[in-house]
Amino acid sequence: MSQFTPIHLPQSGPNDVTATIAEWSKQPGQWVQKGEVIGSAETTKSVFDLEASAAGTFWPLATPGSEAAVGAIIGALGGEHASQAEAAAWLAGQSDRRATAPGIPASGLAVVQSDRPATLKAELLAQRSGIDLAQVPAAGEKITEADVQAYLAARSAPPATTEASAVRTASPADYADLVDDRFPAHRPQRILIIGGGNGAVQIIDALAGCPQQRVVAILDDNAALHGKQVAGVPILGAINLAHAADMHAGGQFDAAVISISTSIPARARIFEQWKGRGIPFANVIHPSCVVGINVSWGEGNVVMALCHFGACATIGDNNFLSAFCSIEHHCTLGSHCSFGPAVVTSSRVRIGDRVRFGTGIYIEPGIQIGEDSVIASGLALAQHIPPRSLLKAHLGYSIRSRSST
Repeated sequence: MSQFTPIHLPQSGPNDVTATIAEWSKQPGQWVQKGEVIGSAETTKSVFDLEASAAGTFWPLATPGSEAAVGAIIGALGGEHASQAEAAAWLAGQSDRRATAPGIPASGLAVVQSDRPATLKAELLAQRSGIDLAQVPAAGEKITEADVQAYLAARSAPPATTEASAVRTASPADYADLVDDRFPAHRPQRILIIGGGNGAVQIIDALAGCPQQRVVAILDDNAALHGKQVAGVPILGAINLAHAADMHAGGQFDAAVISISTSIPARARIFEQWKGRGIPFANVIHPSCVVGINVSWGEGNVVMALCHFGACATIGDNNFLSAFCSIEHHCTLGSHCSFGPAVVTSSRVRIGDRVRFGTGIYIEPGIQIGEDSVIASGLALAQHIPPRSLLKAHLGYSIRSRSST
């Protein structure tokens, strides 16, 4: 078998643990030089180049659109007579050797292999939750993220009869909450947060100044967090649709909201699946935001501090806007989009579904941005952007020491 040099996924930012392969700019088997750009990857805040770690024939081992862990092998560089099949077999051998090494998980290497017993997302979730994938039953040939979620939910499933369902049949003298349960028509909207990370903290902070809404519970896939609290709000178990549907039917919450901003596919999938089961979603809007007249809102939107919405703007469903964003008058925003801080549109901008924005982006009047596009930080958009576009910023600066005088 030919000898190969691995291409590892680099870390773009200090807090990044995964990235999505955006594209490969070289063809399989094409000869490349060391340091030559062979493709690009994206996180929620940036798009960055992927470079060849040595000279050789390039063989991709991760497909565009797939998510990989930082440090994972995403490609290989071989000799002149190497092949894609040899590269895949070499990667399988690397994964097997890593799996048998004590304390080193195989998921840190393998990314895309047709014969793997589990998907990358399933392995990452299993690692975060501290479970053995061998214990997880699979509906198909591979263990998927959904299989792991179902396994976690089964381990933490609530009793068939909950306290909230008992309240519904209690007499007035036995109310669990002497105000909420006696006057349900006037109580604040009770929110279930999907995801217990930093986004949950942001949502709890936003609702601290909103007397009409309050957070009552959180669901998160990290089993180590189950039974803990975030700012006094309990984490009840894994993100599981059946569990949530039972909670909603039992009167434990009124509406849900998704705190996950880093994965648009996850936001869209959860929203559509839960809506299909009849679970309503709430808009969470920080009280410092400015909202103009005739702004039309969908549901499930999360809007952080000091955002602005101009008159007659139209906002779709399930968007996440970080602080200092501005959607100007007569703009149209689709659904399932994610905004970093300080994204500013001029008037009449139209943004499609599932668009991901970095930080500090300015958009000229009347610009149209197609669905499934990724816009890197620091750009000023002055022309229409077709669907599924990937915009990269070429930023640079130098750092030098200040003189002592």
